[in-house]
Amino acid sequence: MAKKLNRRTFIKKSTGLGFSALIGSSLLPRICKGVSIGAIASSKLDIGVVKGENYFNNTVEAIKLLGGMKKFVPKNSKTGILINSSFKNPGTYVNPAIVLAAVSMCNAAGAKEIILLHKTSGEYWSRSRLSKKYKEEIRSLKSVSGVHVKIPVKNGKTLKEVRVVKELMECDVFINIPVTKDHTGTRFTGTMKNMMGSTSRDTNKFFHFGSNAKGAYDDVDFLSQCIADLNMIRRPDLCITDATEFVTTNGPFGPGKIIKPQKVVAGVDGIAVDSYSATLLGLGGSDVIMIKKGYECGLGEINLNKLKIKELAL
Repeated sequence: MAKKLNRRTFIKKSTGLGFSALIGSSLLPRICKGVSIGAIASSKLDIGVVKGENYFNNTVEAIKLLGGMKKFVPKNSKTGILINSSFKNPGTYVNPAIVLAAVSMCNAAGAKEIILLHKTSGEYWSRSRLSKKYKEEIRSLKSVSGVHVKIPVKNGKTLKEVRVVKELMECDVFINIPVTKDHTGTRFTGTMKNMMGSTSRDTNKFFHFGSNAKGAYDDVDFLSQCIADLNMIRRPDLCITDATEFVTTNGPFGPGKIIKPQKVVAGVDGIAVDSYSATLLGLGGSDVIMIKKGYECGLGEINLNKLKIKELAL
């Protein structure tokens, strides 16, 4: 039986990784350079990364690198978007400008309706100056029903079934929009961890305490496997990660130390996107138990050297 890894042991093993990997990191693969956006988009990129001060434009260009939103959102499709929006401290939630860019592109692609897969307050949208300009788009968004359905987890190692919002399983297109940041338990949060925003309260509680742990993060190994199993029920059609400004300490709630890479990271493979985003916190994908378990479950590629990545600066 595998030995349980508690929070104290995990943090001890994670110390010393530091942020030296932020510049000239050996964790990152060779990046395509000197190629036009059109040429890159047609060469089947795995990950598109755009850096700049305008986060709306970063999002638009990152998706263009992958071939444009029409590649992911067919006309008249029902599109579900899962946003990490419930936190309030700076650097702990997705910048609304990124979501508004995605919503605008979905509408332009001809989406029949866009459903928010996690309850999102009006206060969240007001954090962006763009909320007035896109008030009609915000008003047109459908709210999640809050009804959870039981879904079997085929080949789940810890979970045999899970309860998620019914709209996650009903939508034609699923877009996962997390924020990269520190996490007290799993050390890193991104696309995989964001899936917990679609689960019921009881399911969420089981993830944290189902191993008879006394504290929410006492059994990181169990929590990480639950998250990996959850991600098997439905993979995103598109991941758009906010890596613009985020906490590197005291996550997921904050307040904490904030860094500003000003990057939007887009891709189809959530494991790959998380592995790339983890490098911004000085980690490799294999350093994060959750990502490693997702890779072991066959959910995606963890080795960035096997991926085609394009980075642009606006």
